[in-house]
Amino acid sequence: MIDTIKNFAQSTDDPNVYVLAQIPPPSPPGAVPAPGTPFDFRVELLGNGAVKLNWKSNNPAGASGTFYEIKRSDDGGPMTFVGNAGERNFTDDTVPATTASAVYELTAVRSTLRGDPVQFIVRLGVNVPAPGGEATGEGELSIAA
Repeated sequence: MIDTIKNFAQSTDDPNVYVLAQIPPPSPPGAVPAPGTPFDFRVELLGNGAVKLNWKSNNPAGASGTFYEIKRSDDGGPMTFVGNAGERNFTDDTVPATTASAVYELTAVRSTLRGDPVQFIVRLGVNVPAPGGEATGEGELSIAA
């Protein structure tokens, strides 16, 4: 019976229905907080020189439409936008081959709300090959304080 009253009140857009039925009106919807801060980073250096990033992020219950803004600074240079990700992973195939250290900044964004940005450092080392050999890459992840 209460569901029928609530449906009638919503369909007629008449808040007095609740008063007449002597039941409390539903609570107004609360604001969903800003998206969470990314954490638990994983980095993989791919054979083509791209850097694959994975992370976790705890976003508020009931929140949808969160994406992640990714920026990068190469070897202490300026922070520049490199892309957006709708999932908790991103492959950056724009890292210059000569980059020794990259600082990534991730910010979770939903509508006009922004989570706290977080930065982490990826140290890229390249073993110089012997003549006729292949170069191999290794990466190191360290979180900026």
